[in-house]
Amino acid sequence: HFSLKRESLSLGAPLPEALGTGERTLFVAIALIFIMLLAPLTVLAQFHGDTTYPQLHQYIQIAIEQNPELQSMRMMMEADRERVRETGLLMDPEITVAYDFNPMMYDSYLGRFSVSAMQMFPWFGTLETQRALQRSAAGVRESQVNTRQLEILRNMKITWFDLAELRELIRITELSLQYVVELEKLVETRFETGRAGQADILRIQMEQQRLGNRIVNLEDQIHPLKARFNELLNRDAGMEIETTSEIQLQQIAYPDDELRSLIMMNNPVFDGITAERAAAEQQMRLAVLNGRPSIGVGVEVMGRDFGPMSMFPDAKESIVGMATIRVPLYRSRYDSQARQAGHRIRSIGHQEEQTSNRLTTELEAALEEIRSAERSVILIDEELIPRAQQALIILSEEYATGNARFDELLQIRRELLDLEFERIEAITKQNRAVAKIESLIGESR
Repeated sequence: HFSLKRESLSLGAPLPEALGTGERTLFVAIALIFIMLLAPLTVLAQFHGDTTYPQLHQYIQIAIEQNPELQSMRMMMEADRERVRETGLLMDPEITVAYDFNPMMYDSYLGRFSVSAMQMFPWFGTLETQRALQRSAAGVRESQVNTRQLEILRNMKITWFDLAELRELIRITELSLQYVVELEKLVETRFETGRAGQADILRIQMEQQRLGNRIVNLEDQIHPLKARFNELLNRDAGMEIETTSEIQLQQIAYPDDELRSLIMMNNPVFDGITAERAAAEQQMRLAVLNGRPSIGVGVEVMGRDFGPMSMFPDAKESIVGMATIRVPLYRSRYDSQARQAGHRIRSIGHQEEQTSNRLTTELEAALEEIRSAERSVILIDEELIPRAQQALIILSEEYATGNARFDELLQIRRELLDLEFERIEAITKQNRAVAKIESLIGESR
């Protein structure tokens, strides 16, 4: 994937002449090897298109099924759905049993009993309104589950990209360390022949220690990321996580205007707001219905020896129909409930507007991160890295001929490594921003 054109180096002489001596050839060859080891990363970073990470997709499926927080919320959602079944049923009937301990006259013990049953009926439509209210409450809970799932998957993707970024940084740092080790051998040879000073040996040893320490620091950062990622999967903190070897720029499949529309249509937080509004409307209707009378219908069976009936020897069991009515006399209670529901509906309207503004702001911030990261990658790939590579080759040749200081050679190599770090960080930043946008538009792939 990489070719080095002679005319792109601008060494001031044809390439065979520039590599005329063996020592100059070795210095330039080591520089070229270092550049070629890093070159495939640059080429991969220039890929613009839909990027799939099969390893991440598998982890996402595991998290959806096994994340304990999501499992807990789903159980609460099922509990709310069960409440829909119980809501809207009639109140349990009331049964009353009376026994006359001291009748004036009696023939049998069974005749001294009286049994009555009463069933209350609310106003027409009350039961269905209660059921609709609970159904809306269950919808709010479902929206909360879906919203939290998107948040967890977004955090999971970001953590996974951070982990892949660290491994990429470790890899290119190890390549740089290999370059320094090879360079040290040449410097030692020059020192033995008196063409390099001891300071050059000390500088390159310091550079090795610095790179080694950087690798150790990067490796230490992996452990908390692995623990955080495995926590989302409900796994042991030390379990190994497979990442990609190629972090690539991703392309958003929708234009900016369509993204804003997708947020309004697909983000589950708006489903929750819609369910809350429906619940408030049902509460207002229920307040009106509760202010209507409720009716009770019942029947009572009195034995022939119960109470005054025992005074009539020829009396038989008496069956009495009953009816009762609940009069909602204190209207201020129901009027207050209706006003509460009205205030809640207006509050939900403002909440929806604020949520739309907040999500739009988050979208704009993510889009800016994507554009900024892509500009950085283009600048680094097309301008900065090629010039740094060219400078490294030139300084390698000049150091071999004694026309450049060794610290200049180390400095340009260090700048090239820093550019590679910046490019990897920019690509990772772009992927993190894409993960945020996927969460905003309700995509959980």
